[in-house]
Amino acid sequence: MTKEHVENLAALEVGPIPWEPAGLAPGAELRPLARDRGTGGFTGLVDLPAGYDSGSGLSCSVELRMFVIDGEIRMGDHRLGPGGFCYHPGGSGQGRWRSAEGARAFVVFLEDPGFRPDRSSPTPDAIPALDSYAMDWHNPLDASDPSEDFRAGIFVKVLHVDPETRASMHLAGLMPGWYAEGMETHPVYEENYCLQGDVHIGEVGEETGYTMVVGSYMCRPEGIIHGPLASKNGNVNLCYTHGLLGIDYSANPRSMDIIRKHFRNHPWT
Repeated sequence: MTKEHVENLAALEVGPIPWEPAGLAPGAELRPLARDRGTGGFTGLVDLPAGYDSGSGLSCSVELRMFVIDGEIRMGDHRLGPGGFCYHPGGSGQGRWRSAEGARAFVVFLEDPGFRPDRSSPTPDAIPALDSYAMDWHNPLDASDPSEDFRAGIFVKVLHVDPETRASMHLAGLMPGWYAEGMETHPVYEENYCLQGDVHIGEVGEETGYTMVVGSYMCRPEGIIHGPLASKNGNVNLCYTHGLLGIDYSANPRSMDIIRKHFRNHPWT
């Protein structure tokens, strides 16, 4: 179960297509960012038009992870504005979807979703509505297991962790001027969407890297070496990791030159 490898995708430039899974009222659009060809799962940006109404309460056949970027979505009695997150396992009652002014959300599905009318309540393990702005930033070890200590200045807000696989949906925050010299390798695939600021990834495998800015997306399979990392202005990324994010570090003699170049050349914002 691995989604396709995607690097440095400008997500907002991906053309929208009608999103018409079984059981969902028409009108929604999807910008697909990465797909799992084996399971039908995908990650993408979903746009709901102003006045959208699913017409009835819903449940989904598979797990739904949703983070609202813009606008507001009402799911039953729960409202999710910008920074709002919900998690529903398959079969969990989500309520009736409505969006008075329209909304954009980042969604993660591990399998091909289908919906059906359902007036039931959320299951006990669901997270119907979580306001990430109301959460405190915490130790990054809540979402990762690095082989070396992090430099001060990196924090996380954990939105959901699967108790069996330890797959994690979380926000990762970097202070301005933060960097990590080491090259990273992970035992699980990771997905990142940049919500704010910049983060430079100096090298990816044997290739020159790039700078993630607002709207940048990547989906990287396990085992691909990458780094060093640097953020001039600070950064917030929305992250999904398919298991605990182990981080094995190795040295790169070019690291500090790459980091200094980013701090010198990337604009202040």
